[in-house]
Amino acid sequence: MKTKVVVTDMKLHEDSIHRGPAQVIPAMRHALFGSILVAKDSLFEPMMKLWVQAPQEYMGAITREVQGRRGQILDMNQEGELINIESKVPVAEMFGFSGDIRSATEGRALWSTEVTGFEQLPENMQNNIVLDIRKRKGLKVEIPKPQNWLE
Repeated sequence: MKTKVVVTDMKLHEDSIHRGPAQVIPAMRHALFGSILVAKDSLFEPMMKLWVQAPQEYMGAITREVQGRRGQILDMNQEGELINIESKVPVAEMFGFSGDIRSATEGRALWSTEVTGFEQLPENMQNNIVLDIRKRKGLKVEIPKPQNWLE
């Protein structure tokens, strides 16, 4: 993240001995923290494209596994007795997929993945993730108000 701050007016101490980073850095830190809290923030998550190939009779089990992981089915093709399913799934939801897809298809599915980029998290999930991170880091659960940082 690149950020540029332009200071247009600043009152510094008259004595050069008292003027320096210790006077400027806290003021800049407070202004930046406050502006971050005022800004509309978003969380993005990495996404993967997932291809699954399995016998036709496992199509329902495969789509259930994909959609149960917040996945989106992009394409389905049938080639003979096999079904090819292309979908997009968040990386965070892919933990444990290998065992689950083997169980769902009795080990008859072939699958591969490819990272496709990032997408914005749904807004209802963003707050929960931020609160979980704050708890894990030992911070106060409530998010500070911008007024705490802006003067």
